[in-house]
Amino acid sequence: MSKIVIHIGTHKTATTTIQDMFWANAELLAEHGLIYPQLGRHTGHHGLVLDWQGMPGHYKLEQGSLEALAETYGQSDKTVFLSSEEFSRRQPLASLGKVRAALEGFDEIEVICTLRTQWQFLQSIYLEVSKTRVPPRPPQLVLPVIENGSFEGLWVDYNRLLDALEAVFAPEEITFFDFDTSRRAEGGIIGTLLRHLGIGVDAARLEVVNDGASNVSPMSLASWTANILAEPKPAPAWLVQNASEALKAEFGDEVKPCLFTREEFRRLKDHYDTRNAELSERRAGVQPEFAISEASQKGLTLFRNEIPSAYWVRMSRRLVADRL
Repeated sequence: MSKIVIHIGTHKTATTTIQDMFWANAELLAEHGLIYPQLGRHTGHHGLVLDWQGMPGHYKLEQGSLEALAETYGQSDKTVFLSSEEFSRRQPLASLGKVRAALEGFDEIEVICTLRTQWQFLQSIYLEVSKTRVPPRPPQLVLPVIENGSFEGLWVDYNRLLDALEAVFAPEEITFFDFDTSRRAEGGIIGTLLRHLGIGVDAARLEVVNDGASNVSPMSLASWTANILAEPKPAPAWLVQNASEALKAEFGDEVKPCLFTREEFRRLKDHYDTRNAELSERRAGVQPEFAISEASQKGLTLFRNEIPSAYWVRMSRRLVADRL
C-alpha cells in the first residue's frame, strides 16, 4: 500500500534537522521504502505550498508537485515523506483540503506534528522573527497570545491547530509528538520519527548533518538585548554575538536564559498547561499516551526581570571599547 506522510514542521522542533538529515540520507531511506523527494534547492518542501499567498518566489519548484507525487508513488508500496514549516501557518492550514484532494492517489495519508511547550515555542518564534525584523517586546506579546492563541500567524494554542487539521483529516490520520519526550528518546527526534514510520532503519545509520542540530538559535536574552539596542532596526548578527558574550561573562558559560519574566512564565504555564490537558483528552481515543510536557523552570537560570544594571554596563563597555 502507498502512503503519504505530511510533516507539519513547527518552529524549533528540529524541523530543519529532520529536513537536512532526510535529504542527505534520501538514498538510504529509499532503500527501506521511505521516499524523501528532492524537489528543489531547499531540503524542505516549502514549494509545495507555493500557491498560498505570501510564499516567497525562491521556493518555487523546478519540477514536481503534489499531483505528480501522487501519480508517481500512489500505486507503489512506498511511503512518501513531505516536510515544511509552511504547513504550520494558519493560512496554509486553512487550505489543507486542497492538499488532501491532490494526494487522493495514495492509499493512506497521515499528518504528523511535533509540539513544544508553549513558552519554548513562543520564545522560538520570537528568535526566528528577530533574524529579519524587530519583534514585539515580550510584555506586548504574552497577553495577546493567551487571548488569541496565535502569534505571527502560527497557532500557539494547539487545540486550534487540531481544529484546523480535523476539518480535513480524521483523528486517526493525525499523530502528535511531544518535543521534550521525543528529544530524550533513543536517537532523539530522528529516532522517534524512524520508529514511527516503521522502516527498519536505526538513526545511528544516518549521515549526520550540522552535528545533528541545524538552524540553532542564539540565547534568548542575547537576542532580546540586541533587539532593544538596535530598535527600530533589526539587530545585526554581530550585536547578538556581543550580547551572547556579555551574558556569559556576567552570568557564566552555563547560563540558561528565558525570554520571559517569572510572572510572564507563570501566566503562560497556567493557561497553556490547562489547554494542553484538554488537548490530551481530545487525543485520548487515538493516542492515549500523548501529552505535552508541562512548562517547567527546571534548568533555567536567568529570567528577563533578573537582568541587573551591571549587565547593561558590561554590554555598553563592550560596544565602546574600540572607540576609546
